Amino acid sequence: MLISLPGLTQRDCRSFDYRQQQLSADPSLAAKVEAVEQFTHMQLHRSSVTITGEGGKETIPAVITIPVVVHIVYNTTSQNISDAQIASQLDVLNADYGKHNADTTAIPGYYAGLAADCGIRFVLAGVDTSGRATTGIVRTHTSATSFSLNDDVKFGARGGDDAWDRDRYLNIWVCNLSGDVLGYSSLVGGQKATDGVVIKYTALGTKGTALSPYNRGRTATHEVGHWLNLIHVWGDAPCGDDQVGDTPPQQQATYGDPSGIVVSCNNAPYGNLYMNYMDFTDDIGMHLFTGGQRDRMRVLFADGGFRHVLLASPAAVAATQTQGSGATMVVSMSIYPNPTMNSATVRMAEVGSVLGIYNMMGGRVMSVRVTQATVQLDLSGLAGGIYFVRQDGKSGGARVVKL
Repeated sequence: MLISLPGLTQRDCRSFDYRQQQLSADPSLAAKVEAVEQFTHMQLHRSSVTITGEGGKETIPAVITIPVVVHIVYNTTSQNISDAQIASQLDVLNADYGKHNADTTAIPGYYAGLAADCGIRFVLAGVDTSGRATTGIVRTHTSATSFSLNDDVKFGARGGDDAWDRDRYLNIWVCNLSGDVLGYSSLVGGQKATDGVVIKYTALGTKGTALSPYNRGRTATHEVGHWLNLIHVWGDAPCGDDQVGDTPPQQQATYGDPSGIVVSCNNAPYGNLYMNYMDFTDDIGMHLFTGGQRDRMRVLFADGGFRHVLLASPAAVAATQTQGSGATMVVSMSIYPNPTMNSATVRMAEVGSVLGIYNMMGGRVMSVRVTQATVQLDLSGLAGGIYFVRQDGKSGGARVVKL
């Protein structure tokens, strides 16, 4: 899934080239991709699955938290972007996937009702693959002046940086992509070693090296959409099918920052949904995911789904470092869904003792004996608010928000 901007004027798509490259390198990939699509179709048509995380049949958390590791692979000083620029990109992802973006007001009234809160949030990982504390940012100097579609940026032996386990992290590589390429995503169902998205250092976030018209962080929003199994709104073919029911068909990609009604593929009266994150509009013109796109992304996290295992990742909560026996020990804990309405699952690195739940005043409001690494908490009896969860006799812990 690839986009580029010839002459820095517009996005362009080479997803077919990248897809064919991957299929040629791994003939078994076609069956894996098809299996994901069949699972998605089945889940979307099962009434027993509550995709939005509401109601008594919930199988997917109301809020899915995805730990992110950002690999900065740089050749020049300017390519070694700042922590602040990375933070600005996380802010955009959370706003766009949570429908908190201020520019929802620019959605035409006739399409405003389609805009959806996807219930997905992104946090920089707090624990690395060895259980040590991390900022979620890895910096690697390379002798390579640029990278291409061959995925070299994802391998330390090829001038890049190795992926972290996709079952625990979303890998985002930031580098200098060759030509005018803005970024690309791995295929859902592909190999672990190449799983994640790649973004050009001039198209990440909203500050620093980010260049107009791609300086509002929407390249990452778009590519992470592919990573979550979304297809371009025109279905990568004239009047094609993006497998989402509430996105109208359209003839082709949209470029620039259009306005008004643009009709194609008999999609009157309101025309193309060019303000969608999965079109090729400039950053300033992108404003929404639809409810159908939300559902397609979220079913990846259903039981048996391709991204389901990410729900149990302990990396979403920053680790607490304590000193013991002359060595640094990391105690990590993750809680999901978070925020939650009634119940939550706590996953811990260590088993033993008692789990205490404390209110903001420091008062202990609940205790649960820990006998295994995963514990279910029934929070239905607590008032809405912020609570702190900690194991007795151990440092660290995590916050949980009760709605």
